[in-house]
Amino acid sequence: MEIILWVGLVLVLLFIVSYVSERLHLPSILAFILIGVIIGLYRDGTHELKIAGEVGIIVLFFLLGLKFSVSELIGHMRNVWQAGLIDVLLSFGGTFLLTLAFGFSVPEAFLIGCVLYATSSSISARLLEREKDKHADVNKFVLSLLIFEDLFAPLLLTMAPFVLGKAEFTPEKIGMLGLGFFFMFAALLIATVWMRRNRRIVDSLYRHPDAGIGIIGLILTFSGIGILFGLSEVLGAFIIGILLTEVKETRYLRRLVTPFQDLLLPFFFIYFGMSFELTEGLPLDWFFLALVVWGLLSKWLVGFLGGRAFGLSNYHAIESGFCLGPRGEFSILFITMASGGFVTLTGIYIFVSAFLGILFFRISSSLADKAHRTAKKVKHTLD
Repeated sequence: MEIILWVGLVLVLLFIVSYVSERLHLPSILAFILIGVIIGLYRDGTHELKIAGEVGIIVLFFLLGLKFSVSELIGHMRNVWQAGLIDVLLSFGGTFLLTLAFGFSVPEAFLIGCVLYATSSSISARLLEREKDKHADVNKFVLSLLIFEDLFAPLLLTMAPFVLGKAEFTPEKIGMLGLGFFFMFAALLIATVWMRRNRRIVDSLYRHPDAGIGIIGLILTFSGIGILFGLSEVLGAFIIGILLTEVKETRYLRRLVTPFQDLLLPFFFIYFGMSFELTEGLPLDWFFLALVVWGLLSKWLVGFLGGRAFGLSNYHAIESGFCLGPRGEFSILFITMASGGFVTLTGIYIFVSAFLGILFFRISSSLADKAHRTAKKVKHTLD
């Protein structure tokens, strides 16, 4: 019976932490990571905690996929592909070269490049929802770029085991990956057509009192199928989310699934915090400083150059660059493939980048004002 008491106390504590964090205008994931770091000083994470966290992150990506139908997704990709390519070249490629310049190996440079590539969708999307005065074009560009990253990052996750030497790169493996991608997208296409032709059946299914159980089961099934083919587990969840946008009332589906995310996602960040190894001190050296500076600068360049390619004005492109700093859930997924001090180095970077990214987002308009005025003065001087 004591276990029930402890579970109840833990959940109440997590709620209090989340409430205080939100009152301070900080995403609660930073507090959850910090809780994990503190707990990790005294005990190791359990397998059950890890599984609970993984389910939470899988449900998170289902909810991200549920925001966009196939047609909307294609529209976003058509508008943002140039910015997405700039993002890959700078955030991933630039970080890869920077890490090599500091003497790291190719697998280590690949992993750090992946960590710095993806902006945190959960943090940035929540910030966009709160900043109602943010210009609509800035909001649309940032959101479109986040979608591009959410589609490209699973491809990096799929490649990572081969680059890091955790899986053997063989023709059979390549064939399985190709078969997995074919299955996922074929299933998406076939299921979409079926749902459009059988609206009544679909409506009766998702209106059933136990529909939440079936939806969670469907999410985990597709994620598991993705893993069997060697794909990222979040890819299957994301695809199921896109598929279920065919349901008329996605808001009802969100109400069914969101409690599972709210309950389990904190354990993902807590387990991550517990994986830090601080016995040898904090790895704060010149390389770490270079990562922090380049992480912010690269995303600002992506926002400015990509925003201009997207069609934003100079001012709004500058502002967009200050809205892309936080790293989060995808970066953590990459770190789970590392071990030892490498986890601590990249983990602290994620914590710092999330904090600075949130700060820059909140003052992005004032920063854009100053940058735009400075650019005008420089241009006037040169003329």
